[in-house]
Amino acid sequence: MSERHQVGRRAVCAAMLGLGGSLILGNRAPAAERLPRIIGAINVPQLKNADFYKDDTFNEQAAKEAYVAMLKRASYPISENLIKNLAVTDFALGRFLEVGLGVVIWISEKQWNYTTLDIFLLPNQMVPEHWHVALEDEKVAPKLESWLVRWGSSYIVGEGEPTAKPDVKIHQSEAPFLTVKNGKLHKVGETAGITKPGEKHWQQAGPQGAIISEVSTYHTGAAVRFTNPKIKF
Repeated sequence: MSERHQVGRRAVCAAMLGLGGSLILGNRAPAAERLPRIIGAINVPQLKNADFYKDDTFNEQAAKEAYVAMLKRASYPISENLIKNLAVTDFALGRFLEVGLGVVIWISEKQWNYTTLDIFLLPNQMVPEHWHVALEDEKVAPKLESWLVRWGSSYIVGEGEPTAKPDVKIHQSEAPFLTVKNGKLHKVGETAGITKPGEKHWQQAGPQGAIISEVSTYHTGAAVRFTNPKIKF
């Protein structure tokens, strides 16, 4: 692809998301120098799933721009480190606005067995049901994790007696794969966590979206398992 065509795609993506300029794309200046070019924050709830796909391929750039716009609306510090390390996924389901994730892993230390990361969810976006297994050959124990909601809200679900009236409207496309249903809506300043190794869990953001800090034992994507067999991670 020519440089001219690449620049054109970047401009289209920025315009589609209602951004005054590209925060993440391009290599003409360091990310920190490009930060002031963002003008306002997009109205995330008005986005369409099609905004995040090009020829049926997940557009990671569009997803990153959407998360950054939400972070700006939340007055979350947007640093060079965040821009460099922000990772996004639609879990290979093609339904990014329903099932998707933005994450920055700040520290992941295998030797001393701890990880810190921040989770970003757009409005009503779900992290699908999953659990963490041991990787004996790599001497990785099943992950234990806890969460602190810093902005917005998230309905966090684990094992236990099913909650009669969930505080979110669960996406029907993912409902058949949910085996744990004991949940609670967590707001800013509230904490949650899994109670034992191997516990299945999932969460879904509220109408604003959510910014969540996670502290856990060592994290590796190779140890994550999903109840939805179509998911790739």
